Amino acid sequence: MFRLATAIAALSLSLAPSFALAQEGGQFAEATETVPELIDLYEAADSECRLNPSPDVKVVVACVSRSIYGAALNERNWCMGREGEPNAMMEWHECEADSLRFPPVDFDG
Repeated sequence: MFRLATAIAALSLSLAPSFALAQEGGQFAEATETVPELIDLYEAADSECRLNPSPDVKVVVACVSRSIYGAALNERNWCMGREGEPNAMMEWHECEADSLRFPPVDFDG
C-alpha cells in the first residue's frame, strides 16, 4: 500500500502546476489565503489523511495537501507544535525557536 500511496503522491505532484519559488517570500508568497483559512484547510486535509489506511486517491491527495498547507503556514510564521510536545497537545501558534516546521514542498521531485 505504501508503494501505491507514494506513486499516487508523486503523480499528483508531477501533474501540479509548476510553482516557482517567489523571489524573496517563499513558495507561496503570492497566495491570498489568510492564516485562519489555511488552518481550516490544513485541519480538513488532516482529518481525511490521519490514520486512514485507504489507498484511495482522495486520501493520498489529502495527505499531500496537508503538507502543502503546513508549509504555506510556516512561510507566514505559523507552526504546529513544539519539540518534545505530545501530539495531542500540538496547536498552531506563531513560530518560535523550538517550533516544529514542515519541510518545503518539492514540486519537481
